[in-house]
Amino acid sequence: MTYKTSERKSLLKAAPLFLVIAIDSMGLGILFPILSAMLISHASHFLPGSTSNFSRELLYGVTIGIYMIAWFFGSAMLGDLSDIMGRKKSLMICLIGATLGYVISAIAIGFHSIVFLIVGRVLAGFTAGSQPIAQAAIVDVSAPENRARNIGYILLAVSLGFVLGPIMGGILSNNQWVSWFTFATPLYFAGILSLINCIVLYFTFQETFMRTKKIKIRLYYAIQIFVEAFKSKSIRLLSLVLLIETAGWSEYFTFVSQFLLRRFHYTVSEVSFFIAVLAIGFSIGFGFLVNPVAKRFDLKNCVVANLCIAAILCLITAMVHIAIVIWIGAILIGMSVALLYSILITLFSNQVSASEQGWVMGITNSVSALSFGITSLMSGFAADLSPAVPIYLGAVGLALAALVLWLVRLKKC
Repeated sequence: MTYKTSERKSLLKAAPLFLVIAIDSMGLGILFPILSAMLISHASHFLPGSTSNFSRELLYGVTIGIYMIAWFFGSAMLGDLSDIMGRKKSLMICLIGATLGYVISAIAIGFHSIVFLIVGRVLAGFTAGSQPIAQAAIVDVSAPENRARNIGYILLAVSLGFVLGPIMGGILSNNQWVSWFTFATPLYFAGILSLINCIVLYFTFQETFMRTKKIKIRLYYAIQIFVEAFKSKSIRLLSLVLLIETAGWSEYFTFVSQFLLRRFHYTVSEVSFFIAVLAIGFSIGFGFLVNPVAKRFDLKNCVVANLCIAAILCLITAMVHIAIVIWIGAILIGMSVALLYSILITLFSNQVSASEQGWVMGITNSVSALSFGITSLMSGFAADLSPAVPIYLGAVGLALAALVLWLVRLKKC
């Protein structure tokens, strides 16, 4: 078999998995602009007109946060399933769950039911752990000579999904494009895409991992992973930094949509394109900046510097009333957060042995998800005070994380 034939077969085997990763990345971005307009704006009529601004902000935070809390518990259980019953079956569970979650949320929008909207988000969040499973499966099917290239394609799929998600959300919810488009249309679209991917995966993907033991679901495992982060001497202070950093970042990312709606009176499409611009900043950071920056600078100092940059940019965003400044800031924030997160994860990796790499990556996912979810759940009251308050809190969180990391002594940078 020639090298090119091997390369082509490796890529064909992995193709459905790249789509899984892209869809997973689209999931959150496609909904943010819709939720902010639907729950915050009185003009959407999703909530009764008598619903107070405080209740609207609170429900918005709950709807975002509950997805991440469900992801926190679900990803640990799905990781167990992946190791026990195989990649393919686990991915099928994720995709079916995503399909049902999107469809339930779409139906909830049609019936103006906040309860079913939250149910749909819980289901989608609980089965949103497909990305790490798909990544593991891609490594399984990749020949050694194609592995580095396919890992690069993983990052590309993540970036494309994150950029396309908010764009599709903005376009498919805008009835000026097509008369029958509503807030529910992007969710039906995402559900159909997940279902098609599930069918393609079923017929084209061969299992890469065989079950070797009985299925044992550990309901407590997510909490156990989180607790381990702060028991381990080698990573407990880094875990604290990640917890604070994610809390600060989630304040900005969760509430910037409602900030734009209330301060600048943006439409859903305008908010969607703003989130896409932020995602482009992420893509530039992940795709072009991480490697050269990590090779040339001290890793710890680089994370501290980018935390400070992101904090200053959040502060500028909250203070200024000039739209173009905030749009430019979005690209720069995306680049800074991509850099600081990637290099912070590298610092985690450097503190543990080769045999503990899988464990420490699970730790970082657990800490990030729980911090993001709890912060979103609790921050609705802050947004009610002023649309800029969560952005200010984001700046404080990022700056505090920089201070803590600056004081931390690491075994290896």
